[in-house]
Amino acid sequence: MRCFRIIQLNAKKSSPFIIPSLVGAFILAGSLIVFFQLSSYQAQIIESNKDDYTKVIENTISRREGRVHTISSGIIGLYGSSEHVSSAEFDGFAQTILGSNSEILNLFVLDGSTIVESYPIKEYVGHDFDFLFPDYPTVVAGQKAMTAEFAINETASLVIAVPFGYFIPEGTILSEQYKLVLLSPIDDNAVLYSVAKSGGVSESVVEFLQKEKDNAITVEYKTNLFGHKLKKYYDLRYVLWDASFEAQSYEQTIILVAGVVLSFVIPALLVRTNLLRARLQEKSEALERANEELKKVEKSKDEFVTMIVHDLKNPLLPIKAYSEILLSQKMGHLNEEQAKRLRSISASAITLQKMIQDLLDANKLELGKLRLDIQEGSLSELARRTVSELEPEFRKKGVAVSLELQDVSCRFDSMRMGQVFQNILLNALDFVPDKTGKIHISLKSEGGNAVITIADNGIGIPKDKIDGLFAKFYQVSTDKNRRYGGSGLGLSVCKGIVEGHGGMIRAESDGEGKGTIMHIMIPLAGKSA
Repeated sequence: MRCFRIIQLNAKKSSPFIIPSLVGAFILAGSLIVFFQLSSYQAQIIESNKDDYTKVIENTISRREGRVHTISSGIIGLYGSSEHVSSAEFDGFAQTILGSNSEILNLFVLDGSTIVESYPIKEYVGHDFDFLFPDYPTVVAGQKAMTAEFAINETASLVIAVPFGYFIPEGTILSEQYKLVLLSPIDDNAVLYSVAKSGGVSESVVEFLQKEKDNAITVEYKTNLFGHKLKKYYDLRYVLWDASFEAQSYEQTIILVAGVVLSFVIPALLVRTNLLRARLQEKSEALERANEELKKVEKSKDEFVTMIVHDLKNPLLPIKAYSEILLSQKMGHLNEEQAKRLRSISASAITLQKMIQDLLDANKLELGKLRLDIQEGSLSELARRTVSELEPEFRKKGVAVSLELQDVSCRFDSMRMGQVFQNILLNALDFVPDKTGKIHISLKSEGGNAVITIADNGIGIPKDKIDGLFAKFYQVSTDKNRRYGGSGLGLSVCKGIVEGHGGMIRAESDGEGKGTIMHIMIPLAGKSA
């Protein structure tokens, strides 16, 4: 107190402006603190909103892309389960699938380039697809559409016409003021889809102001959807501007100017700053809640699809069983042609059963519902047993299989690891040459891990394709006339099973024609079930 009085006395003696100057300095300092704090808060919230919107866009595209793959798998499964699918069967199945996917414009089945099935627009049947739709982007039913192609067999293919607005539907962006444009990276950024919303009114024609361009985000997304017209995978480029991306600079200026003049404005502005921060935070939380809700909706749809695919297995059991009974000739003699056809039916049923099982396992992995029964066991015995079970297949193709197995025991799920061995060995069997094919399997203990390698002298893998080999629905060759089929799910399921054991799996190849080596590593200590 005594020191303060001395300062007051000295101030009065020295100048009448000292105290007012100090007060003004404190007010200015407080105003500057608020100014920079608000700038920092706004910058953080803006960056957070941009990150949240980027995640929302990427997650929504990924889920919708997965839904298109699920639709294609269902239709391909329909054709795989029967030697002939009638138009009525196709229409009924397509109607069931599109019942919960009404945004899909049309489903086409092509024989070469001729449309043999079309749903729901039947007028396209009998016409040449490329003649009806000569331009890019393709216009189907009056809308610019992606024409995603999937191989059914050597001659037939499925084309799904998806409007470009399908991937980010209205309602994904929760803001009341935004502009969204989808551009074509391969066509000089031509506009494929656009929408703007302001004051509750939506418009399809969008123009960005320069300031909006500067503050907008660009989201690049490489899809796994192969374009019929494009002849490669679609790339999507979204440009999004939202009102929350703009900094409120005029408020900061008001804070700074008013703070210099009026000391009582500072507390009020601090309250307003907190309210602004809370409002922006609330919007960010609303986005997160919407994202979680989208995940729940997609999860329920995935579970529904899993149920449908599971039901597809039921008709296969009697088909397979009756085929085996008839082939045993216990119900009567068969001529060679009849036996040949029955063997074809049985083989097709087994193939379709495996594809359906892969799809079920892939969905279980995605939903986190694949359970492992971890027990102590011998990997070397499992490898020998799997090779023994596949011996007829190796002998039929004239493939030489060699084993170099140490006696390695660890904790693992015998059924699931057997599934991994069988899947990789069947893949190798598909890709090695007849009569001269070789497959070598080795197993050893190294650094606390069981190390398994399966090497073949097959067609090999291009080095630029190896990274995507274990992705869901991935195909090394996208040619609809490719020799080697499959759903693109087997290796994805293998990866999930191995990683569920705490291990890892990778592929190695020096290129086409130089064979492939699959490396699997499982911890000897195992992982708790």
